[in-house]
Amino acid sequence: MGALIGTGTAFKELMRVFNKPESKEYAIAQNARELFGGIGVGVGNWQDLVAAYKAAGVLVGPPWVEYLQKQSPENIYTIALARFDGLTRGVAMRVDTHPAGGANKVIVTTETDGSITIDSPFP
Repeated sequence: MGALIGTGTAFKELMRVFNKPESKEYAIAQNARELFGGIGVGVGNWQDLVAAYKAAGVLVGPPWVEYLQKQSPENIYTIALARFDGLTRGVAMRVDTHPAGGANKVIVTTETDGSITIDSPFP
């Protein structure tokens, strides 16, 4: 599993908030569920994702913001939809990365235990 951004700060932050459905951090994130669900495909939707993360209690900063800004609107939508689904179902969400290249797509899988893995391209 690769670090999402540089030192892995973003990776750790996402796991802190979204990986334990029984935690108070996850409960706070569930209050922001509709923000994730309201993100569509469009130029600049990365800003909506950043706002949803902040409302969910995720500490978002550079260079993570720059990473999200470089993602396609489709990738941002895929991430937001996965977060909305996970928060709606109350399941753990994990993150992983794969080398950028090829289609450069975010891959979302539902694991046998019902949890979600969001696998994003990383340079």
